[in-house]
Amino acid sequence: MRSLRLRLHPDDEQMHPMHSFVVDHEAFEQTRLRHWNPAVDDVNTILFEVVGSDIDAYREALEASPSVVSYEVVSTPGETFYVTVQDELSVASAEQTHAFTQDGLVVVPPVVFDGDGSIHVTVVGSATALQSAVDRTPEGIDVDVIAVQRFTGPSEQSSAMLSPRQREAVETAVACGYYREPRAGTVADVADRLDCSASTAAEHLRKAEMKIMAAMVDDGSRT
Repeated sequence: MRSLRLRLHPDDEQMHPMHSFVVDHEAFEQTRLRHWNPAVDDVNTILFEVVGSDIDAYREALEASPSVVSYEVVSTPGETFYVTVQDELSVASAEQTHAFTQDGLVVVPPVVFDGDGSIHVTVVGSATALQSAVDRTPEGIDVDVIAVQRFTGPSEQSSAMLSPRQREAVETAVACGYYREPRAGTVADVADRLDCSASTAAEHLRKAEMKIMAAMVDDGSRT
């Protein structure tokens, strides 16, 4: 059994309106598709975890989305909340969904809709089925293959949740000794190498650490 990790980059026509909302709204980091009804039909029932603080703005966006049939928002402590949605699949959404839910494939949650506009997907199946998923990805969606490897469990997704800039920040921090004990590098050192301000570098690292730590806990990797 093989695992295929992808980063998808949909254009404006292929991007779901709620994903576009997260991209455009500074109060949101990403949404994570946690579970869904496997009987995918014209209406898909799905559960999202939303990383963001403005529940009212998200609720207004759901109301305005033409594909949303019904929804319920559940608040939780911290900077996340949950949403169950019945969403009417457009032609574009149906093509995306069917590419990764065809026979012989299993999508490993979460599917991450990131604030930079990318979608992170891990699919498990045979080599033939995985190749078919890539081949059937609709036009208007660029595909980056992150890794093809033997499936070893959900925790392998954690690094794929990072945006390219967050990944670059973490790699730079490791290279300059920021994560050594004792610490040999500073946020200022990371910022110099990234050619950005110290506050921007610190924000990239904070968001990357948040995503990785949350993924580890979700995957049952706590010690």
